[in-house]
Amino acid sequence: MFACFLLAANAQAPASFEDLAGRAQAAVDSNPAEAVTLFRQALALRPSWAEGWLYLGGDLYQLKRYQEAREAFHKGIALAPDKGVAWAFLGLSEAELGEADQDQALADIGKGEALGIGNNREFETAVRVRAALILIRRTAYDEALAQLEPLAQLPETPTPVIQAAGLYALALPRLPSEIPAAQQAVVELAGQAFWATLSKRPDDAKARYAELLEKYPHSPGVHYAHGLFLMEADQRGALEEFREELKANPVHWPSLLAAAFLETRRGAPEAALQLVERAEKVAPERHRWVCHAEMGHSLLAMGQPEKAVPELEAAVRLQPANSQLHFYLEKAYRQAGRKTAADKEKAEFLRLKSQEDPLSLPGQGAATGAAR
Repeated sequence: MFACFLLAANAQAPASFEDLAGRAQAAVDSNPAEAVTLFRQALALRPSWAEGWLYLGGDLYQLKRYQEAREAFHKGIALAPDKGVAWAFLGLSEAELGEADQDQALADIGKGEALGIGNNREFETAVRVRAALILIRRTAYDEALAQLEPLAQLPETPTPVIQAAGLYALALPRLPSEIPAAQQAVVELAGQAFWATLSKRPDDAKARYAELLEKYPHSPGVHYAHGLFLMEADQRGALEEFREELKANPVHWPSLLAAAFLETRRGAPEAALQLVERAEKVAPERHRWVCHAEMGHSLLAMGQPEKAVPELEAAVRLQPANSQLHFYLEKAYRQAGRKTAADKEKAEFLRLKSQEDPLSLPGQGAATGAAR
């Protein structure tokens, strides 16, 4: 009789923290729903268990319970703020919660990347692609490219990477889920072409772009994408492609700005100025600095430094860490006879340039000569 009571008492005894934590960790991958229940029970006994909150957040993310995942990651990060993977996971959770949370998602992903997100390629890919997609949707194409570039070293290229690359190449500010079925093949082929370029397979890239032009010559962004591909090797061909894009879509601001850059470079600043004036009317606010910069560059090339100065000053105010803007502003000041201001901009250019690449400035004289 006593033995029966003893067995009943043992059966009803609450599980220990160690038991719950061990069972929860064992179920993390195989049964995330069960793991969530066990982690919650363990954390009720020991709420200071940082790792438990982070595991809980990961399982909730797998179950697509993103709001709960965010709350769990917040609690875990409060206890262990130096975990880069946790910050990145928090950003991924926030990215799933709607447009209002995208700024915070990018900030937390950036925090995670700064701290280090480990060596798991699948996780790094998921983080970088998600950040790139948010940035592409906001037309922050340069920042999106910075997220995608490190993935070019991967031995295999997952479909989400190709999709993001295609959206970037075509300058389509959308998420993959927002692409109409009829346009998905265009995005995929553009992504393959661009990814071949980024992963240094020029012959493959050339073949893919040729296929893209043959199959989808009238699809938005195709001529712009090919123009970017040609920018370094065939500037005349690139300019023709940007013009072709603008025939179909006269307000395609990326083509307007790219064409303006090439017009100035080939010695036609008047044509560049007209293109920039068109771009100013349609470019998103975040790209106004590019408009000011190209306007100033064109005016400088036309021998009008006094008019170029305010445009370049406006560009510098919007992008103070851009060394090339300080270089052109110095040039404008000097041509306008403003030596003190020019010297100040020269010093700032050299300072920023040395931060970008310390080995590129062995001496100010050599650097200045090379820059000119």
